[in-house]
Amino acid sequence: MRRSLVRGLCLTLALATAAGHARAQQGGGRLTGRVTEIEGGAPIEGAQVRLDGTTIGGLTLADGRYTIGRVQPGTYQLRVIRIGYRSATRQVTVREGEETTADLAMTRAPYQLEGVVTTATGQQLTRELGNAIAKIDAAKLVSEQPITSMQDVLNGRTAGVSTLASSGTVGGGARIRIRGISSASLSNDPLILVDGVRVEQSSPQLAGTLYIGGGRPSFLNNLNPEEIESIEVVKGPSAATLYGTQAANGVIVVTTKKGRAGPPRWSLFGEAGLSTDPAEYPAIYYTRGTDAATGATRNCLQWQAKAGQCTIDQTFSRNLLEEDATSPMGTGSRQQWGAQVTGGTDVSRYFVAADWEQDIGLLRMPDSELDSLQIERGVSTIPFNQRRPNQQTKGSVRTNLGFTLSPQAEVQISSGYINGWTLFPQTGDNTQGVIGAALFGVPNPALGSAWRTVTPRQSFSKGVSRYFNQFINSATANYRPTSFLATRATVGVDWMAFNNEANVANGQGCFTCGIERQGLRTIDKWNNARWTVDLNATASYNLFSNFATKTAVGVQWNRDRLVGSLSTANILPPGGQTIDAGAQKTSGEQTVETVSFGLYLEQQFAWRDRVFVTGALRRDQNSSFGGDFGAILYPKATISWVAVERPDAKWLNQLRPRVAFGESGQQPAAAAALTYLTPTTTTIFGQGDVPSVTFGALGNTGIKPERSREIEAGFDLTTWSNRATVQVTYYDKKTTDALVNRPLPGSLGAGAARIENVGVVTNRGIEVSVNTRVLDRDAIRWDVGVEASANRNRLESLAPGIPPLTGFGFQNRPGFPLFGLWWPRLKSFDDANGDGIISPTEVVVSDTAEFNGSTVPVRNLSLNSSIGLFKDKLRISGLLDFRGGFVSHNVNNLFQCAFIQNCRALHDPTASLLEQAKAVAGPLAFGGYGEKADFIRLRELSAAYTLPASLASTIRASNATLVLTGRNLWLQTDFNSWDPENVTGGQDASNYNYVQLAQPRQWLLRINLGF
Repeated sequence: MRRSLVRGLCLTLALATAAGHARAQQGGGRLTGRVTEIEGGAPIEGAQVRLDGTTIGGLTLADGRYTIGRVQPGTYQLRVIRIGYRSATRQVTVREGEETTADLAMTRAPYQLEGVVTTATGQQLTRELGNAIAKIDAAKLVSEQPITSMQDVLNGRTAGVSTLASSGTVGGGARIRIRGISSASLSNDPLILVDGVRVEQSSPQLAGTLYIGGGRPSFLNNLNPEEIESIEVVKGPSAATLYGTQAANGVIVVTTKKGRAGPPRWSLFGEAGLSTDPAEYPAIYYTRGTDAATGATRNCLQWQAKAGQCTIDQTFSRNLLEEDATSPMGTGSRQQWGAQVTGGTDVSRYFVAADWEQDIGLLRMPDSELDSLQIERGVSTIPFNQRRPNQQTKGSVRTNLGFTLSPQAEVQISSGYINGWTLFPQTGDNTQGVIGAALFGVPNPALGSAWRTVTPRQSFSKGVSRYFNQFINSATANYRPTSFLATRATVGVDWMAFNNEANVANGQGCFTCGIERQGLRTIDKWNNARWTVDLNATASYNLFSNFATKTAVGVQWNRDRLVGSLSTANILPPGGQTIDAGAQKTSGEQTVETVSFGLYLEQQFAWRDRVFVTGALRRDQNSSFGGDFGAILYPKATISWVAVERPDAKWLNQLRPRVAFGESGQQPAAAAALTYLTPTTTTIFGQGDVPSVTFGALGNTGIKPERSREIEAGFDLTTWSNRATVQVTYYDKKTTDALVNRPLPGSLGAGAARIENVGVVTNRGIEVSVNTRVLDRDAIRWDVGVEASANRNRLESLAPGIPPLTGFGFQNRPGFPLFGLWWPRLKSFDDANGDGIISPTEVVVSDTAEFNGSTVPVRNLSLNSSIGLFKDKLRISGLLDFRGGFVSHNVNNLFQCAFIQNCRALHDPTASLLEQAKAVAGPLAFGGYGEKADFIRLRELSAAYTLPASLASTIRASNATLVLTGRNLWLQTDFNSWDPENVTGGQDASNYNYVQLAQPRQWLLRINLGF
């Protein structure tokens, strides 16, 4: 079957190419025209002009004109599409060797469902697709909203996409999850494409001497939103089949800005602003008392005093995180400046951009700590990186070039360079974390310091940083030998070199961290390259007047290679800063490489440009598959029916039911199929250290990719004179052959476990998108958008003999969500003696771990609203974000109450009985702090004002806009700690909320200038 499939693909491609060359001997005709507005006749720039049933088209220039060459003689339907306008069509007849002029006029429309999106086979009309693809107008979004990173662009913009932040530190990353979690052992990150090239998103975890308390930065945020034209989100296997084995978690397709013919047009922008900490931190308590038996001074809790164990003398409280003299929370800052220029001719076009930005986080060394540190070191100044331990600087340059080689051929070259440096603070689950050191301190006046393990001057003396250089380069060639055949070739690489570094000078840093205070230097150097080769040919035929067919074949080759050189030195001499200077050194290397090769065939039939039936098949081979497995086939089938299309109707303008089925996969880890040995060093008496090996892992030669099968069905609706659109989608995704670590018997002598395909996971849900223009007048325009989704995630089954998979606070157990929160719970409590104080004898806890809830939001809703005033010269917009149906483990309060015993619930008799019960039961019932984490957050608020042309002209600008934006301005939640969004580990497993910075409140002022 494999050979016949390959032969069939090759034969189809050869026949299509031969037919193309034969037809190419005919010159064809030329189609030109102008696209304008119906009202006023103004030209429309950037409109997409296409011939239905073919793969050919073009864009209108600044004067609204377009040209399409080498069109085969015949009658076509010409279609033009532009955001903000109703699509327009007209019949045209093209004759051999002649030029045909076809002008089109477009009517403004607030919303429409018609559009052009990028798929694995090239650009397609949305009406042809049986699946939902969301599109984000990134260029407009960035110019008017408080967008500081890629995760801000994606957050709350489209139903079914969740952005899960780990903390509020500058440079911190976020997990992107599309339609839930499907894997218990592999990454659940989507595939990212930039101009056709796969780019890296995840990064090696900062661990060992690089540990910062949890979380990890995301390479997705390396991308500069200022350079992006649009983002399309392919949400599941039903749509991502042709992207292959790495696309089961969805695909995010990023298209950067391209050059447009015309004189040079400059865009300059600059923004600056401040950020503050919105968190309200709990105080810490100490109650001095006298022991009833010994008379010694001790910490005397309320319930202990009631039990007669001690008598209370005085209660002390402090708040080190909020007191001016001790608080490490300051005011952060941000600035960004950039310039872009676009222009060119019909033959060559260019887009060039340059950008620089700097963020300084909230954390700062308190003045009292600075004074102490200067005395301790005998210096007058402290390095800025220790005074402000959380910073990020990035610069980017992009050059995109387009060349029209002939009426049939064009080449697009995209090249982006990004350089950045991030300094990470010590926070989170970390003995050196400054928030935990304050929260778990003891305000006993008899002690020299109320801080727990470290003070800010010790914590901030350790520097952990990342420096990176990244090149994202691609070249795409499109060749159309005839109007019915289009070929495309994309070749590119995402190359990145990055260093993760740690530095502690001799005599600085943490007193209680072993030898680290004697000096530490770590340099982990990584080189990461992701190569992409994508070849495609699409042939379109009009078999009859109302019946068209389109055949696409493609070949894709991908290679990923990550190489690391890891070096650490301990015990440095005074002033020593190099690896060579260390008295104790360790080093190592890592190489991870995978290669994949895929072939696909897609066939589409279209009737009257209203009904579209598509079927496809993809075959993948991958180096991480087991040798006994071979290749995998992924099928796809979709139906789209434009049942109603009445642009001029009042109530029902368009109705398009759709249904799609498809499969995709997720490749195993690179070495999962291999049995290997691990090198080590052994000491032999009389010989010293000698090289040796230990057993590494038992490979699985039959290992397969996780296979996700999805069915989605829904409809797209436009109504109210094109002023409202509704999209509804139901999906049912089932992942089989889920990879799980199967325990191995010790007698086998082959390690503790082996990865095997033994699980089944399901995700079912619904997505609703609504956009409407409530008011549409010259004086006021009001748009409202709603993105809502709900997901039900379950681990359906494991193979016989496989126990539930467990970790810190989670279990993957059949019948429950992946990575749900599992801890013993507080069952009940009763103030039996009525004294208003709960004691340990008055609580009942479970004796085994119980399911506390999903740790990932299962319900998401975002409300976007925009008001335009004074003919849209002043635009006020906002984003309200709701997430619900999940719990967060409040380890902040758990650790403070159950182990440090310095929380209010144990020291203040006016604390609620529930909080007292949770505190006294805490050591046995961690689940008492598994709390409902639903929240509503005012994510964004902005006001953009277009300055009068007369004022802009004083600086020779053609247009100028001032934008004031705010981010994370308000939060409503019942969660009992400062931010329910925080996930300390920054991963799906072991999901807990522990002493991380809250999402910062940010205000930015921006100016956009056009020349």
